[in-house]
Amino acid sequence: MGKYVLKRVLLLIPTIFLVCLIVFALMRAVPGDAVDSIVTRMTQSGQTVDADAVRHKLGLDVPAAQQFFNWLADAVRGNLGDSFFQFDTVSNIIARQLPVSLELGILTLIFANLISIPLGLFCAAKQDSIPDYTVRIIAVIFMAIPVFWLATLVLFYPAQWWDYSPPVQYVSFFEDPLTNLQMFLIPSILGALAQAGMQLRIVRTMVLDTMRQDYIRTAYAKGVNQTHVMFQHAFRNSMIPVITVIGFSVGALIGGNVVLENIFNIPGIGQLLVTALGQRDYPVVQGSVLVMSIFVMIVNLIVDIAYKWIDPRIKYD
Repeated sequence: MGKYVLKRVLLLIPTIFLVCLIVFALMRAVPGDAVDSIVTRMTQSGQTVDADAVRHKLGLDVPAAQQFFNWLADAVRGNLGDSFFQFDTVSNIIARQLPVSLELGILTLIFANLISIPLGLFCAAKQDSIPDYTVRIIAVIFMAIPVFWLATLVLFYPAQWWDYSPPVQYVSFFEDPLTNLQMFLIPSILGALAQAGMQLRIVRTMVLDTMRQDYIRTAYAKGVNQTHVMFQHAFRNSMIPVITVIGFSVGALIGGNVVLENIFNIPGIGQLLVTALGQRDYPVVQGSVLVMSIFVMIVNLIVDIAYKWIDPRIKYD
């Protein structure tokens, strides 16, 4: 196990390098220039500015390859650079907005699992019955509905009918827990619905496959009740594909639900990334993607290790 983990950790280095290189190249290939945006903004405010001077100050007057390796060398030392537009370091900006995305993502994950796992087990126990068909149809509907459309409806109609809308000004959980939960409750439930629909179907399929195994028939033959068989025998042995899906979901949490963050004005990493892309704020985009990439890779490693805990027969040697 130790050798496997070490090998995976070492493989993170070239993977992260490639991710950084691709993001750097794509940002430079996108039409538009950060310097043009800065000059336009300063000119509109009545200031006289030289574009070449701005480019030199930002370090954009050297070849692209040199820009990349200069940024990479600083990033290795923990310096992700300074934002072109927010007058702060990228590390401070990410440190402020990362916990917001994590809170939204964790709540989304909790709701998705609370919905999908019990209903998946229920559908497996009631295979091909009317409740089974009903739950699966509803799951497919929520998987198919675009989350931005559903979020817009949830914002519009309660505001029109009952004069209610969730808070749009972010408040930390430690400052006002009730207001914070009011802001995150609706977007986290909406984000959980599509994810729960997919997980529900996987839980049902894998539990049904496990229920056809010989040891399950033996348990029934010994007189073990269905609930005990379902939870103690079938569910755990069906968890590897479910853990894989949950792992992919957790990996996406740090990116935040970009659509939901923008619709509900939640200042997370997703909203930060969209704003930085629009402004061509290169350091913020590169730093955000770097942090997201590391998080996703670490989560994938943890998921792989969890397979061993779920099924001791798995060997990594």
